[in-house]
Amino acid sequence: MSEKKPVQPVRDLSKLLKDVPPGVWVALSQDETRVLGSGSTMKEASYQAQQKGEQNPVLIKMPLEGEGSVAGVI
Repeated sequence: MSEKKPVQPVRDLSKLLKDVPPGVWVALSQDETRVLGSGSTMKEASYQAQQKGEQNPVLIKMPLEGEGSVAGVI
């Protein structure tokens, strides 16, 4: 029998991400209160966050213009 993971509450990150351009990968702090990096690839955004001391950033991809909402990557 598999163990169910607890469901994380939905967080409104719109104010935090308002200046991030479409199609960019973004690295957030674990508490999702700071943008620590961004770039055209996950690796680039993650590297910037690691340079700022965040070893396990939350990575998300901003949707392109006209696409749906942002989805998290764990």
